[in-house]
Amino acid sequence: MIVLVTVFSTLFYGLMASCCISPQKRNPEPKRPHSARGWKDAEFSGVHSIAELLLKEGESSDNGILGVQVIDIIAPDRCTEPNSYLGSPRVIIRFFRPSDRVKLCEATFIEGGSGLDSPTCDKEFGVTVIYTHAINTEERWVWFELRK
Repeated sequence: MIVLVTVFSTLFYGLMASCCISPQKRNPEPKRPHSARGWKDAEFSGVHSIAELLLKEGESSDNGILGVQVIDIIAPDRCTEPNSYLGSPRVIIRFFRPSDRVKLCEATFIEGGSGLDSPTCDKEFGVTVIYTHAINTEERWVWFELRK
């Protein structure tokens, strides 16, 4: 009897621990938008957007003055609350100077608006907010805006 309880306990706790090992899947993942505006200024409701981009992991885009690259797309952590930072999908975006590819800043963002108030992000390139519309962790893309 003790052996059976020990085996059952080991299996139960092993299964519970394995739930935290694999990334959490969102159901459903966001749908890919048909298009993004690109590096075009837009003004709406007092918001100044300088670019709307749709990039896959590893892809980059620039306007000759500022470049952005999607470094990593991170699935939600299964072991945390779904609405917490770690329970949300995240994207690591690198800002760089296109002329020499020098990294200006690299930060992690979740869906929604995020200010660039990190000590690693210098405001020299004029972006103060990234608005992340959607992150798809299965297809590995992110749809976001750069705002002043």
